[in-house]
Amino acid sequence: MMTLTSSDAPTGRQPVATLVKWIDAAITGTTIVLAVTALVIMFIALMAEVVVRYVTNQGMGWPTEMPNLLFPWLVMSGVVLAAQRGQHIAVTAILPWLGRTGQRAQLMLLQAGVVATFFYLAWVGLDVIEITGTEVYPVTGVSAKWAYMALIVGFVGLGLTALTTLVHLAITPNPLDVRVHQLSEDL
Repeated sequence: MMTLTSSDAPTGRQPVATLVKWIDAAITGTTIVLAVTALVIMFIALMAEVVVRYVTNQGMGWPTEMPNLLFPWLVMSGVVLAAQRGQHIAVTAILPWLGRTGQRAQLMLLQAGVVATFFYLAWVGLDVIEITGTEVYPVTGVSAKWAYMALIVGFVGLGLTALTTLVHLAITPNPLDVRVHQLSEDL
């Protein structure tokens, strides 16, 4: 993820750069916590199911519902984290042929479309939550809306990430430096 220093942001834009960095850090931290929590709970639940089934020849039942509830949270956390790292949506086909102003315009237009799309999908997702709110998992009694809520939260996370990217594009001297994926981050 791009890091803005005081020399990167033009005078007067430092508070905006600081706020956007804080929002990005909050989104990244939240997605990591959600992903790790979902993985740990699913692993513990399924391991407990295996042990109980091995010892008693009967299952507990509820651990088999945990992936249905938590896997969507894991997936959407990964998608938002990928967007935060600049690995989600990339349009680079014509960027080399455009000047810096054209690059900034194209990237900002793309991010504006992403913002509109994902906030719209989050809004429409609220209707899905209403529909699925009546579905209940039989063993745990948990409403299926909690699994579908992951989509809405993920769409909002993607919309916020696109919004902060839009701000980064507006205040960074070189638009190609915004959310550039660094291979060294993967190691």
